[in-house]
Order: sequence, then structure tokens, then C-alpha cells
Amino acid sequence: MKRMISIGCIFLFIQPVILWAQEGLIIQEETLGVCTMDGTVDSATTAQGYTGIGYANIDNGIGVGMSWSFTVATSGTYKVTWRYALGGTDTTSRDAKLLLNNNFSGDTVRFPHTDSLLWNYYVTTDTIFLSLETGLNKIHLFAITEKGLPNIDYFHILGSGLEPAQCIPSFIFDVTANDTNFGTVQYSPVKEFYDAGMEITVSAAARPGYFFHSWSGEESDTLNPFTFMIGENTNLTALFYSEGTTQAANAAGYVTVQHDNGTPYLLTGGSAGSTVDANTIYELIKYLGDDKPYTVRLSKLVTGNSAVEIKVKSDKTFIGTNDTAHLEGLKISLEGARNVIIRNITFSKVLGDDLMELNTGSTNIWIDRCEFYTDRDHDDNEDYYDGMLDIKNESSFITVSWCHFHDHNKGILVSSGDDSYQDSIQRMTFHHNYFYNCNSRLPSIRFGKAHIYNNYYEKCNTAINTRMNACVKVENNYFNNAGTGIGMLYSPIPGSVDLGENIYVNTTYTTSPVCTLYPPYNYASTVDSTEDLPELIKNNIRRCAGASTILQNITHDPFLLCAYPNPVEGLLNLSFQLPEDQEIAISVSDILGNDVLVAGEGIYSGCSEVRLDVSGLKSGLYLLKLRAGDVVATEKLVIP
Repeated sequence: MKRMISIGCIFLFIQPVILWAQEGLIIQEETLGVCTMDGTVDSATTAQGYTGIGYANIDNGIGVGMSWSFTVATSGTYKVTWRYALGGTDTTSRDAKLLLNNNFSGDTVRFPHTDSLLWNYYVTTDTIFLSLETGLNKIHLFAITEKGLPNIDYFHILGSGLEPAQCIPSFIFDVTANDTNFGTVQYSPVKEFYDAGMEITVSAAARPGYFFHSWSGEESDTLNPFTFMIGENTNLTALFYSEGTTQAANAAGYVTVQHDNGTPYLLTGGSAGSTVDANTIYELIKYLGDDKPYTVRLSKLVTGNSAVEIKVKSDKTFIGTNDTAHLEGLKISLEGARNVIIRNITFSKVLGDDLMELNTGSTNIWIDRCEFYTDRDHDDNEDYYDGMLDIKNESSFITVSWCHFHDHNKGILVSSGDDSYQDSIQRMTFHHNYFYNCNSRLPSIRFGKAHIYNNYYEKCNTAINTRMNACVKVENNYFNNAGTGIGMLYSPIPGSVDLGENIYVNTTYTTSPVCTLYPPYNYASTVDSTEDLPELIKNNIRRCAGASTILQNITHDPFLLCAYPNPVEGLLNLSFQLPEDQEIAISVSDILGNDVLVAGEGIYSGCSEVRLDVSGLKSGLYLLKLRAGDVVATEKLVIP
């Protein structure tokens, strides 16, 4: 979901901070003359070089944008430009269409990469010539790539008789169905752009054998038809399901809703698809990474190296069928996934990375009765292992329940940085989890909102850390020798807490700043007596039964990629395993992602070894890639 800042409406009176130059008007962010902004006004230290108080940090996505309003004393042709920054390793341009007074002008504003890895190098766009009428004018930029727009410092129009103006923001609306085979949608009125406050009515019609459940998006409801007033760029999806589809049993917390207003979400995981057994890395990558729904069952210990990442796409249930279901050294990653259930699996010992990561707007994810652990023997090297569970980049409406987190340094990180303002939309529930012998981050949460109840904390250094204006409701938890049970640590802006009744044994805690959080779901029936939690939770959480005596034969697991020697100066030996005859491609890229060495393609099977001459490469850090079909294994490579 996107956040829209609306500025300059009829009720807003701000003394404008305006820079005048060469008889021109410069309109800074967050001043009179700015109408709408898909994003936030930021001032990160990594993006300094801006003027004024900061810059407009525009969201990703096609159609996002920003608009400005001003008056012109004399009609005529005027020159306009934008000052912006576009750094980083991705050199893709972030161009935009220009809308003038609610009509496309035919102009494309070019925002090429600024040829810098940093975001603190600002440049000016090429000049656009616009024919403006006397009086009020409005300019709107709309992104035409998935990357959205760059960081915008200001808008500049040359000429005399120019004044910033108040305006009514206008927005884009789009509506669709989750599957057009399940049902159809209609809406009224049909317009290209909608002024703020305009009412839009949407209706859904299910096809035979299906039913309409709810509207999902920036607005959300179960009403049909549904009428709302637009106040930001809005995308709605009508969610249809097959008749007989029901909610996953025992689901509770934020995973069961899709909006702060409490609109329910029908969590189904992979129940609409086939059930398959996956006990090799190849099978896990194949089924969990498929676009179709699947229930994927794991019954063995599967081991791998940290270069292999198993990605989970939407509409999946990933479930362990016994106590030996265990992934060791294999990272689980969800990027933009929705409707996923992960249950009854142990995750352990991924070197230099997270055990599990929820990223890029993953929503309605339920992690239940799982186990996460490594060891505490490497706390002096914080990069030896990373986190047990990271939830970031707008991932939201997540429940973590009845899980066992133990013997680890860095636990659960919610939002990855003090400048990740977009994560204010994150919502999550933690209930009936056991945290034992963990150093910190249980969880550490920035910006968003979390409901934490009925968890048992034992032998920890710091537990709940609320930061950067996060609001955390903490109730009916048991803290036993948990160090700082609740704190506001390590960020320039503290978070806040809504404290209920908890038990603290040899544990300190902070009671302010205070916030109020009303969870938009019913959970009273799932709350257990706080006094009973130690025995209740310790007797019901998952404990790893994996041991060396049950190691499966992994000769059919693909991509157990090993590159040696490393560092290497001459010939590099590559060993890998494939489950069947497959055509592979090997490449080496630099830190900017540019291929600097490409090996010939070939067909391999089983255990194989290839030699690669890297003597022509300069000293530095590189990334080795081995690709077979849609699956890629990577390994860091050092040339001394």
C-alpha cells in the first residue's frame, strides 16, 4: 500500500518556504504549491545534498507521482525543470509522464541515473517547455516504470508573475478481480483522474461456483456494492473464492485481517492446489517458487550451504509432517508474497544471513509452531549469523504464533533502518512464542504497530525494543530473567508502548512514551492465563529432533555449489550437484552487477566439477553465479 501526503488543500495555511531564482519559482517539498506526493518527505544522512528541509522520497510503482500547483499572471510558454537524485547500483532511468491541468501534455520527463552509487549527488532535468494559461495551473508527474520516481528536491519554473497556489489533489483509481474466471467488477463514475473527496462506487458479481468475499487495497470492506471517498491513489481488488473455501483453522491476529478497519482476510495458504512432498532442495525450490497454489510437505532434515535461497511465492502452505522436518543452512525468503502458511518446521544455522526473511510487501503471512535457532558461540562476530526472522519493506498483516526462538544473538527485526519510513504500514501479532537464551530483538520494531501477547521470555538480554514511533501493545506476557523486557533503545526517536498486565521476574521495563493500540480483530478466546504460560508454552512448542544420525542422503539435491580455492588468483574449481540432465550457465559479475566473465554453457548431471580461469580479473569482490533453468546459486568470490 502507498501513503499519500496531501498538501495545499483548502484548509491548509502554511507560510511557504520558497526560493526565487532568475525570475523563477522554486517550490520545495512540504510547502504551499505541493499538491500530492506518493511517498514521504525524508532527510536521510545518506542522501544529503538537498536544499530546504529534505527531499520527496517517492514510492516504487507505475503510476505513483507528485504534483504542484501555481498561478501564472500571463499566459505563454514557460520552462520547467526538477532537481533530483538517483543513485545506487540499479542504473535504470525513472522517467515520468507529465500531466498538465488534468491532461497529458505528451511530454516525458527524463530522470536518468546520476552516475553515482550514492544518493547525495543532485542534478537538474532537461528543460520542458509548457504552454500555460493565465490563472491556476497544475502539473502532475506519473512514473512509467516499476521503480517509481527518483528523490525530488524541488520543482522549478522560470518566468515572472508566478505564485504557489492551493489546490485540490487529484488521484488515480483502478479496480480488478483476483481472478476474472471467478467474477467481474464494475465502478462508477469512470474517470481518468478523481479529485480528492469524490465518491466512487464499486460492485462485484461472482460467477457460478464462486463467491465474493471482500475488497482489498488502499480501501477495504466486505460491502457489495461499496462506496468510498477517494483520498489517495487507490487500487482495489475484488477477492473471489470457490464455494466452500474457509479460513485456515486456529488462525488469529493480524494475519486474519487486511486493513486497520478490521476487514477480514480469508487465509487459505495452498489449500486450493495440489499437495506434494518435497524433501530435497530441488523439490523445495520447484514447488514453493511456483506461481500455482501448493501444500508442500517436508518430512526430513535438508541441509545446504548459505548460497542457496529458497523463495516462497503466494498461496502456499509449507508444513512439516513430523519432528524431523528441518532446514539447516538454507534461507527462506518471501518477496511480495501473500496468503502463505508456514508451520511445524525447524530452521537453523544460515551462515551470514537470516533464517527467514519477509520482504517487499509480503502480506497475510502466518508462521506457526516453527523453531528458529543457531548458537551463541559466535556472538563476538555479529555477521557470522544474522537474524532469525526479518520482516521489512512494507511487509504487513503477519502473525507469528507458538514458535520457539532460542540460542541466537539477533532475533526478529521489524523494519531494517531508521530511515525506512514506508514501514509505518507494518502490522503484526506475536502470541504464545517461547524466547529462550536470545540476546536481543524479540522483536525490535520500527515505525509500525505490533500486538504482543501471551509470550514467554526467558534468559534474554533485551526483549521488546520499540523504536522510531512504533506503537506496541504488550499484554499478558511472562518475562523471566529477560534483562530489559521492554525498552526504547538504539534509535534517535523512541517508539511507544501500550502496556497491559504482564509478569516481570528479574526483568526491567520502560512504561513510556505511551500509545494506544486497538487490535482490529477478536482475540479474547485465544488469551491464556499469564501465570500458566511457562508450563503451557514450554510443553507445547516445537523442539528440534534433528541429529546427525538422521541426515538424509543429499546426493540428489541441486546446487550444493562449492568454489575453491577462495580467495583465488588463477584457476577456480567449481563443484555442484544436479538432480537430472540440465543445461547450465556460469558467470562472474562485479559489485555493480556487470558480467565480467561468462563461461560456456553445457549440459551436466549429478556431481560435476568445472574449472574456470579467473586470472584476468582485477583484485576485488565478485559474485559467482550458476544458473540452471529458473534456479540460480551464487557464491561470493575474492580476487586478492
